Amino acid sequence: MNLMDSMKAMMMKQAAKLVANVVRTGDVDQMAGLFSTLSKLAKEPVKSGLKKMADGAKEHDPMYVSWSKLFQKANPKVVEKVINNLIINEFAVGEKVRQEKMHEYKTVLPKLAVISPTYACNLRCVGCYAALYGHKYQLSKEEMFSIIRQFNDLGIYFFIITGGEPYFYPYIYDVFKEFNDSFFMTYTNGTLIDDEHAKLLSELGNVTLAISIEGFEEMTDWRRGKGVFNKVKEAWNNLNKYGVIFGASVTATRVNHELLMSDEFWDYLAQNGVAYAWVFQFMPVGADASMDLVPTPEQRYERFRKTDELRLSGKFAFVADFWNHGFLTHGCLAAGSKYLHINAKGYAEPCVFQQFAVDNIREKSIIEILKSPFFEAYKRTIPYSQNLFRPCPIIDNPKVFRSMVNKFNAIAQHPGSERVITDLAPELDKLSEDWKVYADKLWYEEGYSEKYPSKRGVYNYETRMRRYASNEEKLALDKKG
Repeated sequence: MNLMDSMKAMMMKQAAKLVANVVRTGDVDQMAGLFSTLSKLAKEPVKSGLKKMADGAKEHDPMYVSWSKLFQKANPKVVEKVINNLIINEFAVGEKVRQEKMHEYKTVLPKLAVISPTYACNLRCVGCYAALYGHKYQLSKEEMFSIIRQFNDLGIYFFIITGGEPYFYPYIYDVFKEFNDSFFMTYTNGTLIDDEHAKLLSELGNVTLAISIEGFEEMTDWRRGKGVFNKVKEAWNNLNKYGVIFGASVTATRVNHELLMSDEFWDYLAQNGVAYAWVFQFMPVGADASMDLVPTPEQRYERFRKTDELRLSGKFAFVADFWNHGFLTHGCLAAGSKYLHINAKGYAEPCVFQQFAVDNIREKSIIEILKSPFFEAYKRTIPYSQNLFRPCPIIDNPKVFRSMVNKFNAIAQHPGSERVITDLAPELDKLSEDWKVYADKLWYEEGYSEKYPSKRGVYNYETRMRRYASNEEKLALDKKG
């Protein structure tokens, strides 16, 4: 029995009764007991995280009450996999393995991986970089299995699958079945989730779906195609029927801003069973990259007010606004600091939007890529600004992004990807300068700088060991020489 299996067995034995109770009842007090028990079995930094979760559930924090209600209506298999795969495997046990592997390989490891197994898609959305290729680029089943096993060996059990359209990938359900101890979030347009597939997802239990929606019918169909909004509603109904947890992936653009500021839209999502929401600011990437849909700095500022209100409201299990919630993640998550992106060509990109790469999984192992000079340079530099409301290298610190790409001769991954560092550079510089005014107001005048202090080097191994390591980590480092 390997380290992961033995630790999981110990935790499961101790927490088995509580897990069963949470699966059966979804009770928030049972959740508090489970988190408390797991915290006693875990080690730092997970110990503190689980204790915080236990305290939040015990105090009936709105977020945990929301999760409790969600668990009560979800399929028991789904709840079981959320607890066993996402909380125990990925968060509790996986973190311990990641800490040990971090010392072994002397590099900070990510907590999750984003994979695009295909660029194929049944839609042609406005501004999408993946609509160029059809079935031209695709990872084989063997490659997908190898990638996920390598991440599992590093203690990483949470995967985001995007594309293209993930459910257009012919081996997607094989992946879910093979890695039934991992947890998957799929970013999908939702149009392929019929009754049969919703039922299968409920039986698997280890998948949640973030379904793209731009607003109501007019706005969604404008960007994604006529009839897509109704297809999304059908997917919602099918997933609700079988108790599969799902959320929304919302692209914030210049044209749907007012709609995203309205309570009507968010109430509509909640009323239709949407459990969580990811808000992504439109990024000018790909062949048809344009600044026309990028929100203005003023709109971004207004959107932060709305999404942060939603984050704290308890209306959803969680709401995350990229890139406005950078203060919660200590800046950018890219290049293996918290995650990386493996694209359908096999190249490892810092993130889905930074479409430049140096290494390919067909030539190097995952750990070699994570330790590469390209990724380590990112991890040494994060956060790129001491103001964590300016986390992104593309729209907030574009000179940093250009420097990284040029220094390491990173390869543009799509026709037109290079435009973000060439002809669009002046506009991106202007955008970042204009946003800085609003970001500084939030950071310095509203107290975020004191509550969320910025520290460079958190994601760099050597700096972390010198300045931020716990006593336990330092002891482990000393033992390894």
